Amino acid sequence: MKILQQIFCIWMVLFSQAEANPHPEMVPIPAGEFEMGSPDEEGKSNEHPRHKVYLDSFYIDKYEVTFKDFEEYLAANSRQYPTITGWVDRKARPDMLNKPVFGFQWKRCKKYCEWKGKRLPTEAEWERSAKGVEGLNYPWGNEPPDDKRANFGNCCFIQKGTVLSPVGSFEQGKSPEGVYDLGGNVAEWVYDWYDKKYYRTAPYKNPQGPEKGKHHVIRGGAWNSLPVYLRSSSRYGDSDAKDYYGIGCRCAKSAD
Repeated sequence: MKILQQIFCIWMVLFSQAEANPHPEMVPIPAGEFEMGSPDEEGKSNEHPRHKVYLDSFYIDKYEVTFKDFEEYLAANSRQYPTITGWVDRKARPDMLNKPVFGFQWKRCKKYCEWKGKRLPTEAEWERSAKGVEGLNYPWGNEPPDDKRANFGNCCFIQKGTVLSPVGSFEQGKSPEGVYDLGGNVAEWVYDWYDKKYYRTAPYKNPQGPEKGKHHVIRGGAWNSLPVYLRSSSRYGDSDAKDYYGIGCRCAKSAD
């Protein structure tokens, strides 16, 4: 009888956890307000002005999209093709399976997330995931980057992908809510068009960027980035049409 009771208790715990988070590969971010951007005396001009933003609840991937993830996408989409390097035909090299896939154009990242039943995070959702409601300078806190928190500052070549770290390698670098590699490893595309002056006119609730633009926003810094690019508020935009050796993605999903 005691064994049955123990089994029932374990089942109830697992059931309650599944109910609490129906997307175990993702981290739930509750609805609420946070301060986006940087104070006038800090950061770059495109991070000003610092302003309050309210976001509805959402989920964000715990890890960056891996070669294994993208291999599954390729298997299901015969007309799609592998990224820059790290592949043998349409299969990821065994040493790359758990590393973040790179060489993503914005459009390919968007298509992958949609195939997963998800979407790209907005710039505001990404920054909220990185800095929390506490306004952290970096995803892990206010301490500057080091080799225990992130993969960054490496020069000068991708070395066929060997310079990358498996996702989730930096336990000390995860956000307080449990999101890994928001700083370093690979930078990440987000949904928004880039406008360096957008914060002056951005709406308070669920901003999604300008209606149009030339480039999309990139967040998070990469294996070859200087520490400044790993800051939670750091933002820049670049051509969506290029294949990059330092840019991948992660996906998000609105709460049900």
